Amino acid sequence: MSRLEAVLRRIARDLADRGCPWALVGGLAVSIRTEPRFTRDVDLAVAVATDREAERLARDLQGAGYGVQAVVEQEGTERLATVRLVPPGEDPAGVVLDMLFASSGIEPEVVAAADCLEVLPGFRAPVATIGHLIALKILARDDRTRPQDRGDLVALVGVAVSAEVDRARDAVGLIRERGFHRGRDLAGDLERLLHTITGPGGSFCDHP
Repeated sequence: MSRLEAVLRRIARDLADRGCPWALVGGLAVSIRTEPRFTRDVDLAVAVATDREAERLARDLQGAGYGVQAVVEQEGTERLATVRLVPPGEDPAGVVLDMLFASSGIEPEVVAAADCLEVLPGFRAPVATIGHLIALKILARDDRTRPQDRGDLVALVGVAVSAEVDRARDAVGLIRERGFHRGRDLAGDLERLLHTITGPGGSFCDHP
């Protein structure tokens, strides 16, 4: 069993034991939805009602052997955005686990819409939809410091049906409405990306 697989199986079990709903996002989810690529991170959207609930979960996991490597606050909303954990038995330079509580503001919707897919042989887990992954990548994208994001977006748009493109549009609107857009024109960024990839009047498949 690879270290990444061991970490994913462990956190899935630990969150299930605590009744905490979650979904895979980030590079691993993109890899599952499109073409496999290397990543050493496990990124999870976690549905919590309050920062206090997120803090309680982080403390609980810390008590179970996870190390807290970093805590990130969402500046625009002063919410607890992300907690980076080092899984039990892992080196801080190895596999890391990012728990996204209020990074985009749509974590509850991402978790609720996730599909249960086989992510490893014999192991199924909730994976964010293509539309939500596009929206999250649009939010996170920084071509200077995160060059992989554009490649991920091209891959995601390449497999997106029209309903998932609509979901992405709705999601970036919701991110802005809730104040998590980081001062950026996410809707404009999305439309420019779609125009670049598909051309003017580009269309998307209407079948999965």
